[in-house]
Amino acid sequence: MSSRGTPRMARRVTVHRWRSPRLVTGVALVAVATAIGGWTAMAADDGERYWVVREEVRAGDPVEVAQLATTSARLDGAAAATVVRADVAVDESAVWAHDLPEGAFVSASSWAPSAEAGHELPFPVADGAFPADLGRGDRVDIWAGPGPQQGQAAGEAQRLIAAVPVRAVTPSATGGMTTVVVDLGDQVPSAQVVAALSSHHVTVVRRS
Repeated sequence: MSSRGTPRMARRVTVHRWRSPRLVTGVALVAVATAIGGWTAMAADDGERYWVVREEVRAGDPVEVAQLATTSARLDGAAAATVVRADVAVDESAVWAHDLPEGAFVSASSWAPSAEAGHELPFPVADGAFPADLGRGDRVDIWAGPGPQQGQAAGEAQRLIAAVPVRAVTPSATGGMTTVVVDLGDQVPSAQVVAALSSHHVTVVRRS
């Protein structure tokens, strides 16, 4: 009997998964994407590290490391020379020289020596003789002149102190008067200035 009529079993072709064209293509795409992602991350980090504030800070407040973060950036010209690099140590004895919003770069002029190293001068001011929103960090001139009861015979108003920062504004519990504290730095107030502040009508003028 001839074997020609005997059907042969069909052989199943096995494709190894690791040789599958789709799998190979997928692995290649993942590898390329990973390489591109790594290159992008390195490129984004390829710059100088600088100090930035992680939260809003106010003039006159102490500088704290917890208020700061670092970021990588490419800065040129004056900006690169002014902004403080992250390898510069933070002086926690300093205070903020002016307000900064969250995320702002810290410049060399952003912090200043603490007022504790200078002289602070408190004096009373009648309500209405200073800006209603006067606050810490404002720079002011202090004027003294004749009060309502003294008349013109007491002389003209004179500026006693110029361009000093305010350290505190404390309203009286009973109202009518507010205590303002200013930082004189190395300047020592004279006896005449102290006497004028206590005996004359004082006006605080904020500089814009």
